Amino acid sequence: MDIMPVTAGPAGVPGAPPADPEPASGTRFTVLGPLEIHDGLRIRTPRAHKLRVLLALLLVRCNTVVSTDALISELWGDRPPRTALKALRVYVSQLRRTLSVLPPHGRRPVIVTRDPGYRLEIDDGTLDLVRFERLCELGRMATDEGDLERALRHYRAATGLWRGPALVDVRSSSVLEGVALSLEESRISALERRIRLQIRLGGHVGVIGDLRALATEHPLHERVHAQLMVALYLAGRRADALAAFRVLREACVTDLGVEPSHDLQVLHRSILESDEASTPHWETWIA
Repeated sequence: MDIMPVTAGPAGVPGAPPADPEPASGTRFTVLGPLEIHDGLRIRTPRAHKLRVLLALLLVRCNTVVSTDALISELWGDRPPRTALKALRVYVSQLRRTLSVLPPHGRRPVIVTRDPGYRLEIDDGTLDLVRFERLCELGRMATDEGDLERALRHYRAATGLWRGPALVDVRSSSVLEGVALSLEESRISALERRIRLQIRLGGHVGVIGDLRALATEHPLHERVHAQLMVALYLAGRRADALAAFRVLREACVTDLGVEPSHDLQVLHRSILESDEASTPHWETWIA
């Protein structure tokens, strides 16, 4: 059974725009980086491996029932012990004790039993993943409305929630690994949107460092390299922009056996020839 990250939606009102939940001043849960429970004074995250996996699974599907079958599969894989259900109940009990000593802030986090499994009930503002998704949605809405500065503020807040790869310290099987990969794609998408907005608002110099880091992390990601080329060119660094294309082309040929896409080659040619008439084509990469 697949377990996908929680998708933040309107606060119970169909068709209503999403609200950005206020960050909690007391208890906070984090999955965008190391898995942690902050109680406002210290970190209370369980150390035991299976408790951490269980907590991570319930957090990425917070306020939704996760079946016992899915939890057992993630905790023990294809060959769970005969005592798996009993052991799961013990782990849930231990997590409940951990949550019960957290200081109240709004609704106290609690694990409830609901057929066919368990649901972790928390306030939206206590989980960084929910805030990230809400902020990204607000950023998309502001972009559609033409308010680029407001959109940029939302995306800056969203990307600022990340403290490293999602669930970086939780060792698990395929489900949480898939969740982490999906969240990494969401992080890159939010970063791209933030960077595009910065470039469109004239902040091309300030994004070069971020783009270089992203290009190093993702050497075959064409949009990232294209944005780096545009930012470098606009900053008056034409030679560096051309060098960025060469790095991508070498990676494409070496790793994939193909040339970069036609659109990227057009961008490269326009920079090579300093052809201002081709500038509208750049909207492909920064719009």
